[in-house]
Amino acid sequence: MDRIKESTEALIDAILKSDEYLRFCEVRDKVKENPKLRTQINEFRIHVFEVQNSREPLDMYGEQERLCRDAEEFRKNPLVNEFLEAELRVCRIMQKVTESIAAKVDLDLSEITERIGL
Repeated sequence: MDRIKESTEALIDAILKSDEYLRFCEVRDKVKENPKLRTQINEFRIHVFEVQNSREPLDMYGEQERLCRDAEEFRKNPLVNEFLEAELRVCRIMQKVTESIAAKVDLDLSEITERIGL
């Protein structure tokens, strides 16, 4: 377990020192200087999360169309666009790490995933 902990800490350190994360921090700090804009960005992020994770039946086509329309207008602000792009780059790093681990660590789930349709 110590080796896993050390490797995890090294991975975290690598992410925190990556160009993508450092850029995200710079842009995040610029956004923090404008509380109103920060609130708007967070409301947008919350809405995206709620649409993607809703347990309620939604008109997904309508919601996606609305999100795209809202995002297009919202992202005309260069700082908003820069923030969301920087955030996405960091999220993709974390996603790739998770996918790499999941692809190599066999939890013997094939029968379960077949049964639940994944």
